Amino acid sequence: PYPGPQNQVMVQQLIVSGPAPRTYVILSWISCVFCFPIGLVAVIKAHEADRYLMNGDFDGARRSAQVAKYLAIAALVIAGIIILGVTGWLIFFFGFLLPSIGS
Repeated sequence: PYPGPQNQVMVQQLIVSGPAPRTYVILSWISCVFCFPIGLVAVIKAHEADRYLMNGDFDGARRSAQVAKYLAIAALVIAGIIILGVTGWLIFFFGFLLPSIGS
């Protein structure tokens, strides 16, 4: 009554709207120079986004790129705060404290 086994082929079509997401690799490497631990994680996430793009997973690439961007910005902000703090301390020490100790 039933014919033999049938082969079925399922085809999925990927519909991409808009350009491919940015991966923020350069921003991540720059942040890695200034704040290594957080910047390194940003670099890893940015390269993960590149891998997702190569495999055609634009949603995964967008998510990883967004995490890379946030981590890179956080690393740069932390590095800026540290640089400003150290600069302020040096100005205070050598400009005000050190001259008052010598006199």
